[in-house]
Amino acid sequence: MSSLDEDILPEPAPPSPRRNLLPAVLYGLTWITTTGAGAMLSGQNPLDFPGGFLKGLPFSFTLMSILTLHEAGHYLVARWYKVPASWPYFIPAPTLIGTFGAIIRTPPSPTSSNVLFDIAAAGPVAGLVPAIIALVVGVHTSTVVGALPPPGGGQLELGESLLFKAVGVLFGPHNTHGELLLSPVAFAGWMGLLITSLNLIPAGQLDGGHVFYAFFGKRIHRAIRPVILSVLLILGWETWHGWIVWAVLLFIMGAGHAPVTAYDEGLSGRRKFLGILLFIVECLIFVPSPLKGN
Repeated sequence: MSSLDEDILPEPAPPSPRRNLLPAVLYGLTWITTTGAGAMLSGQNPLDFPGGFLKGLPFSFTLMSILTLHEAGHYLVARWYKVPASWPYFIPAPTLIGTFGAIIRTPPSPTSSNVLFDIAAAGPVAGLVPAIIALVVGVHTSTVVGALPPPGGGQLELGESLLFKAVGVLFGPHNTHGELLLSPVAFAGWMGLLITSLNLIPAGQLDGGHVFYAFFGKRIHRAIRPVILSVLLILGWETWHGWIVWAVLLFIMGAGHAPVTAYDEGLSGRRKFLGILLFIVECLIFVPSPLKGN
């Protein structure tokens, strides 16, 4: 979804001019909905145009840059390998962040493990860099308050990944006696890391599922699926109910996967190294309870 991003899905027919128009319209609408969401997160009325609405631009510009680069990574690498791919379809939505992410459609034809890996890994790698930059800059400009309002008081209490904790220690405000109130840019960076983390889950048609398939093959890819679903259900019961929804989506998505070519020789050494790095990154950015108390 990149939505949050089960990015690589079947495309039944070559794109037409009319179908090229739809991604552009959705992209523009997603800019509007994310800016409106950013205005609301900043305590502004998005219907107060232009003043209140434009207050959401720091958030929307940061988040849309992360999502755009993520999708561009998939698209450009697919085109490099001459794999047919649609333009990214961004999904505007009346959610907390104004979007459900984006998808790219590619045909399910067999390909090599190296090509599959490169296309799948390109999105998370391209989106991770601006997300970390946004988080560093945003945390540095965030403020410390005495205490956050109680639940329902207008603020979200966010979970912290290992990377987020490290960024807070290295680049956060010197005053640590209180709670860190994230700036819009910092929240967009936090959300970018969360989206990347969701996509790197090694299951189904997620980016992590493609990477895992290219790394270990069909048999282990199928075997790990019930383990991942079980872990998500347990996390959903113990920490954050959203994991239950995510587990259901992955179950509906199924265990199917386009096969690699019969003559495939497996991943190259450098891709295996990158795959290990992506696993380490997933451990560093994964948040067991993204929204505390939910």
